[in-house]
Amino acid sequence: MSALLDGAENWDWDDMASDFLTPKKNRDKAEDHFDREGSIIISSQENLLILHPDLLLTATALSNAPQCRRKPLLSSLVRSMTDVTPALVWGNMLHEVMQTCLTAHRWDQRYVDGLIDDVVMKSLAEVIKIGLGIDEAKREVKLRSKGLRVFSERYIAETPKPDAVLTNTRAAADCNALLAITALLDVEEDIWSPTYGLKGKLDASVQAVIAESTIDKYVKKEPLLSTHTMPFEIKTGRSIAGMEHRAQTMLYTLLAEERYGVEVPSGLLYYTQSEEVVRVPRGRNELRGLINARNEMAAYVMRRVNLSKVPEPFLPPTIDDERTCKKCYAVDPCMLYRKAVENVEDDSSPIAGIYELKTSHLTPSQADFFKQWEALIALEEQDGLRFRKELWTMSALEREDKGRCFNSMVIDGSYLASPVPSSGKIHRYTYRFVKVPDPAFREHSLLNGHMSIGDAIAVSVDPELLALARGFIVDLTPREVVVGLDHDLNVAKISARLRVLRRSTGQIQPVFRIDRDELSGGMGRIRDNLAQLFYAEGDTKRLELVVDLREPTFEDELVTLDALLRVPEYLSATRELNPSQLAAMTRVLSANHYALILGMPGTGKTTVIAALIRTLVGMGKTVLLTSYTHSAVDTILFKLKDDDYGILRLGNVDKVHPDVRKFTQAERKTPTTIEQLENQLMSPPVVATTCLTIDQKGGLETSLFRRLSEAHPHAVVDLTYQYRMNEDIMLLSNKLIYGDRLRCGSEAVAKRSLVLPDRSFIDGLRGVGGCLCDDGRCWLARLLDENCKAVFVDTDCVPAFDSRVGDLVQNDVEGKLVYQITEAILRSGIEQRQIGIMSLYRQQIKLLSHLLQEKKDIDILTADKSQGRDKDCVIISMVRSNDYGQVGDLLKDWRRVNVSFTRAQSKLIVVGSRKTLGSIQLLADFLELMDERKWILTLPEDAENMHPTLEPPTMVPRGTTKRGNRDGCESGTPPKKARTPLVRDGLLKGRPILKDVLNGDL
Repeated sequence: MSALLDGAENWDWDDMASDFLTPKKNRDKAEDHFDREGSIIISSQENLLILHPDLLLTATALSNAPQCRRKPLLSSLVRSMTDVTPALVWGNMLHEVMQTCLTAHRWDQRYVDGLIDDVVMKSLAEVIKIGLGIDEAKREVKLRSKGLRVFSERYIAETPKPDAVLTNTRAAADCNALLAITALLDVEEDIWSPTYGLKGKLDASVQAVIAESTIDKYVKKEPLLSTHTMPFEIKTGRSIAGMEHRAQTMLYTLLAEERYGVEVPSGLLYYTQSEEVVRVPRGRNELRGLINARNEMAAYVMRRVNLSKVPEPFLPPTIDDERTCKKCYAVDPCMLYRKAVENVEDDSSPIAGIYELKTSHLTPSQADFFKQWEALIALEEQDGLRFRKELWTMSALEREDKGRCFNSMVIDGSYLASPVPSSGKIHRYTYRFVKVPDPAFREHSLLNGHMSIGDAIAVSVDPELLALARGFIVDLTPREVVVGLDHDLNVAKISARLRVLRRSTGQIQPVFRIDRDELSGGMGRIRDNLAQLFYAEGDTKRLELVVDLREPTFEDELVTLDALLRVPEYLSATRELNPSQLAAMTRVLSANHYALILGMPGTGKTTVIAALIRTLVGMGKTVLLTSYTHSAVDTILFKLKDDDYGILRLGNVDKVHPDVRKFTQAERKTPTTIEQLENQLMSPPVVATTCLTIDQKGGLETSLFRRLSEAHPHAVVDLTYQYRMNEDIMLLSNKLIYGDRLRCGSEAVAKRSLVLPDRSFIDGLRGVGGCLCDDGRCWLARLLDENCKAVFVDTDCVPAFDSRVGDLVQNDVEGKLVYQITEAILRSGIEQRQIGIMSLYRQQIKLLSHLLQEKKDIDILTADKSQGRDKDCVIISMVRSNDYGQVGDLLKDWRRVNVSFTRAQSKLIVVGSRKTLGSIQLLADFLELMDERKWILTLPEDAENMHPTLEPPTMVPRGTTKRGNRDGCESGTPPKKARTPLVRDGLLKGRPILKDVLNGDL
């Protein structure tokens, strides 16, 4: 195929040498625009060139582009959460009121007033931010909404009414038009279009009838009626048909045209202040200008993705207009990037004064710090973009094979969903989907893949309706998935839409694809948090401490301790602390800036944190408690759950542990006044939430803790006495990681073991075919001996090979073995809450969760989510077992391995392949130590089938397994040196955030 670009000699081709696509309703049909010779003409009159169409830029951003290309790109990079203005709050409220009226077909004043009351009450937090009261807010919104009833009486009709004037500033003076809105198609419709490289959220999509006539005083002419599908934008400001509004609406006509499969030549703008409706025709020249601006912006963005040998600017230049730049909402990040990233020297341009004012305080080292960390954030972000475009560049079946999609799903109409809280911003509708039976009789489990409960998703009808709704997974089984969505999926309406798109007259049953929605938006907030340190009016204190590494200071500890002895909360909180814990408390409470507690496993970090919180609250202080996992936050809150002071737990309620949900806002009485809400939000002295960290390897290896501790060792206090693990389990971490620095806090801790309350089940396994082991040597009985406190269960002779589910790894035989071990422990009288089951592999966690789905009180967790979850008995499935030495990156992460091992208090059971795991140095050292202590239990062949009474109730379909030989099983020879592993994790290498997201650890 070839393209003839009319006027191409005047184009800038520096960034236009790659992928383009001409507009068409369906990307797969783009070739319909080419002639028989495979050529196409792109000129000022026909067709459009879309550069990098897989990069979706927002229509809102493009509407700002004619004035400045730099501002919209900066807004997408740095997403500030602090800019709340009265106009924005009133606008959001009025949008919701009008959209609800459109949906309900009700406009009477009583109904509208009731809606306003509800919307204001739901928006109390925003009302507080702008410093107003409830009554003032209601009066303001009612004043701004007074034209809604007039709008409905004038424009909501089957045919245009005489007073339903439709303004068109581009029409001839003798042309009149009237409007009737006959039907609402959707509200808040989020449309992604890889055809145009655009995305946008339409306020509403409507069906409209327009009557057009020409004024002629001599001849009376009947008006010309036409019916259209149109985007309907609600504007609550005073300006009428400004350039930005017109540009946004024009772009929305492209999105609506693609979504509904009909021609959409114009859109509607409704101004609530003037009660006027404006028609915005899609002008060819204006549209070309907007698309050219989009292409230019896309080219800049892609410079960060397609790195060249010579670094190129990834932001357009500043417009250097003092008046405009001074008032711009993006002036702070704009000047920061100009200084720190672009290294601009400027003492003469029209904005030199602004530049000096905003950046003169920055030192070269501070600028370098921002540039380095901003670039590392960008690397993570780019990987997310690569995965996002799979939603339209890969078929549902292809992506399902990768484990990132559920293909061929239909809505289960028999499912009765529980009521959804009205305050939910995303989870507003609940659906259960089931898989369409596979005609090829392929057995497929929804548990096979990267998708898990809590994951963000996009629901589409492939290929026409991309991202119809977005939300997250609420529940997941092998055959069905329950999702919480932001949009209603009306099957009848979707079917009607598909008939138009597919030009069909028959009934169409919508078949959906559910895709994991990768990394949607978190990096913009991380960038904003980083940038806030460097602004002229930013967080100077933390800039000096974190970036400049200013030395932290401490008060005299004796003076601090003397004061603490007069605080009752300190005395009660520290009553049972050991000397190193007390020293840590004193050091922290003496700090003027910060203190660092270096606590090895089991040394009581959680206990110290809880004691610190109690003491600080007793001293009248307020406390912010954060961690990068919900599990770690909730474990600390669990220790505080009986305290009588206020605690506020922020975050998604679905991810908060049930035992501490009482601390969330959702569990409190709905406030009816500003004072009540302020009391709920501002009075608790303890606020707990999660934060996203980037302190891991791959360029982000220098954590904040490490940076500060290496710069100022005197700020660090060690915890060395541990009260969790017995001496056998502690030995592993001491020898492998901590150089024998860990100490048991007492003799009782050192000698603890898992004592089975009832051994009758184990003793009776030999009877009635309960055990088929040879020579009366039951491997399960040996494993559960109370003197067996730390054991590696070697599966090489079973065998127990790992298998692939797409690009994920699981081990079915290990899953079965773990189930049998767990069931035997439970039948011996140990309670479910005493057991923890772990794996570093997310797919294995899903397999184990399914096998043990009836055991609701057993924690089945990844390493990161196990932080703070100490258990009497921990069983770890290592998963990797093959003849190729393939172990991946996860098992090479000593931090995760160490966290997993050190969760156990009395018994640690590690299940895995000695031969495969021995190819990793850390695990080879571990296996050597276990061998020296004679703590390795080698399972016999077919060990998973030797206890018929312990068979799992159900197994999920297996992945693809590569079985090999079992050399050395009988002789007990050391494992062979494995071949060099294949690098299957190359894409994720050096991408810690992306890796953690895909592995379910964040």
